[in-house]
Amino acid sequence: MILRGAFLETFREYVDNSSISGVKQMWEPKSGVKQRLTWAVIFVIMTAAMVYFLHTVWYDSLGKPLVVTMDSSTYPISKIDFPAVAICNINRISTRALINYTKLIYPLLAKQNESFAEVLAFCSQLGRLIDYTYNTTLRNHPFVDAFNSQLNNTKELVTIMKMLAPSCDDMLMKCYWGGKQQKCKNIFSVRRTIHGHCCVFNYILDYDSADRPDRTLDTAKQQRRAGKYFGLHVLLDSMADDYSYNLYSRKGFEILIFDPTHYPDPNGGRVIQRTVQPDQEVFIKIVSTKQIATKEVRKYPERTRQCLFHNEKREQFRKMYSYSACVVNCRVRTIQSLCKCTPFYLPVSLKGGRVCTFDNLQCLNKYKEKLFYLYPMGETNFDGLEIEAVDSLNCPECLPDCEHTQHFTEYIKFQTKPNSFKDKLLPKNVIRDVNTTGKCMISIYQSTHYGVLNRLDVVSYWFEVVSNIGGFYGVLIGYSIISIPEICYFFIFRFSVRIYNFYAT
Repeated sequence: MILRGAFLETFREYVDNSSISGVKQMWEPKSGVKQRLTWAVIFVIMTAAMVYFLHTVWYDSLGKPLVVTMDSSTYPISKIDFPAVAICNINRISTRALINYTKLIYPLLAKQNESFAEVLAFCSQLGRLIDYTYNTTLRNHPFVDAFNSQLNNTKELVTIMKMLAPSCDDMLMKCYWGGKQQKCKNIFSVRRTIHGHCCVFNYILDYDSADRPDRTLDTAKQQRRAGKYFGLHVLLDSMADDYSYNLYSRKGFEILIFDPTHYPDPNGGRVIQRTVQPDQEVFIKIVSTKQIATKEVRKYPERTRQCLFHNEKREQFRKMYSYSACVVNCRVRTIQSLCKCTPFYLPVSLKGGRVCTFDNLQCLNKYKEKLFYLYPMGETNFDGLEIEAVDSLNCPECLPDCEHTQHFTEYIKFQTKPNSFKDKLLPKNVIRDVNTTGKCMISIYQSTHYGVLNRLDVVSYWFEVVSNIGGFYGVLIGYSIISIPEICYFFIFRFSVRIYNFYAT
């Protein structure tokens, strides 16, 4: 009874002095029943609207708290890294290199006086280690055991496949970068890609670290001035008479455009694929979009922001996490689990592991689709996707990059007559004194002086959320921050004083 009486007195005192609209009117004893009931209905409606708005703001702020907005449409291209460019001949084994290698290995394989042509044909099958095609005749081929036994270590396959790949010195005839002619060997290097060893420009990721990036070999290049004359131009010889193992039923090159710190794997995201064939000119205009993230984004957990920064997961990726590296790591672990080896074209740290040989080809062919396709991230509904769920890589730990650069291209191709490239579209003297019959010309460049800068930011900062809630509550029922200490004053302090006075008297 004492507590009840003290509470009722406190409640009446609070009602008489409350700053919240409608409270005093609902409990005014001099007002009629209809008037008090009307105020009660209005108060309930306003309170319900207030609760609904609070739920909406809470969901928008915590359920989907991030948004990407354009920060600038005039971001200088000199501050955006030019993409890496991999030039891969569709022919993956050079006939000349194959003959030279066969001469070296012939005495080791031809134990039964087999012909040179037989050994040559067998060695050409090394191309199957790139596309995983399998022929049952390889299962019991007499040269397989002899070939494996002459390898001191399966890692020697990396060197052998590099030696058999078409030579960059022969394919790259002339190179221009930044408006100046360059020695091709100074700006291109032989690196491993998803298609084996290719000629790569501006690829700065450290060797053997595609799955666990550790450091970069150089700084990425930028195109300082816009226009085709200041981009990358390469005159190519497809060496049509040197074909021995084609990936596709045509001749020419496949061009991969990707981030300088990512492994060039189209299945890893943000890799652009283009082709060029003999007697063709290809012009690839680039428009770049760079995305940065604010510090506030880092405060949200991974499952909320659904992306990772480069310096996260340090125990595995040091300070160079990327979605590409994570997918490569996931693919390597899957292949090693299923086939007990690692394909030679994946530049990873083997640490005592073995490189895939002919013995593993049947297994690689069996899981070929699984190894090249990714299951959609975050997808939990398997209805209608049962086969895809089994025949694809599932890498739920791989989240997109919070900060990245994405390139978009406009692809223009000209079919030219033999020895008749349009010199007016190319840098001066690029094809002077060169027989361009059967050759290819590629030009990759930033066409404008500016790219786009996007910002990943929170939808609302905490002070904006408080301001929105306070403003809306103030309009509806006159509620403000001062109402909270007001309630605490009456129902804690005044209530306690009444209890104390009762026992004191």
